[in-house]
Amino acid sequence: MVEQSARPRVILSRVVLVGILCPNLWNLSAEDLPPQPERVREAIRLGLQILARSVATYPEHRTCFSCHHQTLPMQAMRTAREHGFKIDEALFQAQTGLTHATFKARAAGLRQGTGIGGNAMTVGYGLWALDLGDSTHDDTTSAMVAYLLKTQKEDGRFWSNTERPPLEDSAFTSTTLASYYMQKFAGAGDQVEVQRSVEAAKRWLLQSQPDTQEDCNSRFWGLHLLGADADMLDKARRLVLQGQRTDGGWGQLAGLASDAYATGQSLFVLQASGLPTDHPAYQSGIRFLLESQRDDGSWKVQTRSKPIQIFFDSGFPHGKDQFISICATSWAVAALAAASR
Repeated sequence: MVEQSARPRVILSRVVLVGILCPNLWNLSAEDLPPQPERVREAIRLGLQILARSVATYPEHRTCFSCHHQTLPMQAMRTAREHGFKIDEALFQAQTGLTHATFKARAAGLRQGTGIGGNAMTVGYGLWALDLGDSTHDDTTSAMVAYLLKTQKEDGRFWSNTERPPLEDSAFTSTTLASYYMQKFAGAGDQVEVQRSVEAAKRWLLQSQPDTQEDCNSRFWGLHLLGADADMLDKARRLVLQGQRTDGGWGQLAGLASDAYATGQSLFVLQASGLPTDHPAYQSGIRFLLESQRDDGSWKVQTRSKPIQIFFDSGFPHGKDQFISICATSWAVAALAAASR
């Protein structure tokens, strides 16, 4: 006969135990629970994989810097690497090199405030890419800073000469990128002039009213990066959060459906500015991204831009929608990676 313990053994499953410790859990639906970490990690892995394929083929078609195939994929890769994911390091550094080479070749024109398609927007995205690649101040970045100082508008904003929504269509994006990264790459002799420029940009961000979701996101991010006071940051954050829909996503415009570009960007900016990634709004956004990812790892977003260059296939899915879709996939991967554990 097997001797039994005087005290009965009670074996509780993890689910039952958590339910006892957290009684409200019994009232939650599946949609209220955080997505499984394994599912999030797989979404990131697939997204990184398809981004890398397209980024690697880009130089076969173009030799110049682009925000859609350099900066934003680099942001996704860098964020993923910071959260424990393996990336193609050689490919990542190659994008830094391509970016630097593009602007180095244009340094003489940059110093005169000329020779850049996309104007301050392009230079701002370029400095961001160089920062992601851990570049430091040199003659090339000095020329880029000089360009920005020469092309800032009288009211403090920076602008682009193209209208390619949403990526290159917001003065808030251009002003945030130009002012923040100009400050990071300024040389010793430029400090006073750059600080004066940054303060003018900050005043413009404070005084101007956003229209699109890109505007709201970039204004909030800019105010955070440039050190606005807590009350102003709180108001700007709430404006971003107000854009979230019942499906968990954000849309580029009020009349457009939620998409991965607006959602990924909103989430990334929110967490980069201090919102915890376990916040209900963030978790709801993650679910939207997971549910809208394609089987190949990409997110599709329909373009709103009129073509200004001859189309080429970069190896990313979705045909004529591939450039905005690679941007959307980059923002989505970055937002998911920032919340991964």
